[in-house]
Amino acid sequence: MASVTPMSGFFTQHERSPFPTVLQASHEQEKEALTHSFQEAKVTLQETIDGLSSQLEVFQAKMKRVEESILSQDYKKHIQDYGSPSLFWEQELESLHFVIEMKNERIHELDKRLILMETVKEKNLMLEEKISTLQQENEDLHVRARNQMVMSRQLSDDLLLAREALEKESQLRRQLQQEKEELLYRVLGTDASPAFPLASVTPTEVSFLAS
Repeated sequence: MASVTPMSGFFTQHERSPFPTVLQASHEQEKEALTHSFQEAKVTLQETIDGLSSQLEVFQAKMKRVEESILSQDYKKHIQDYGSPSLFWEQELESLHFVIEMKNERIHELDKRLILMETVKEKNLMLEEKISTLQQENEDLHVRARNQMVMSRQLSDDLLLAREALEKESQLRRQLQQEKEELLYRVLGTDASPAFPLASVTPTEVSFLAS
């Protein structure tokens, strides 16, 4: 029975080890945090892109209307009739030039913001890769946990079989000892000296006496 105790202690220690559970919980928390951060960044990026796209469409529409106004038949007719633009058209051209300059500055600003959004997008891709890696590690952890459970059950079954075998062996030894003592009593008689050590008589000696 003493030889079985280390196996039992080993099995209990591995069965109760909290390491897989703690590691799995840590992976789950980190994965949830990264997923939440990624979703927030993704929503912000999409809102910014939508806003920039809308502003660009408005600007393009305004530019188209300005071009159509400049090339309109009224403007051409005015040039033909008077030979040069009037003060009104000069003011319109100056205003248009100012608007174009402002829009150019706005375009440069939008370009910078787009570059920033590309950087954010790259970071989001890195977050996606990290989330994917964590998910794979989490799956591997689940597999390891399942394998450990299988191993623990196998160790438990082996321990139970070892205990059953040891119990059977003990019963067999007790039965053989009892049969040995009964045989000695038959061979030596009930008047044998109490000082005679029954347990010291070997099966070989019993066979010799019986013969």
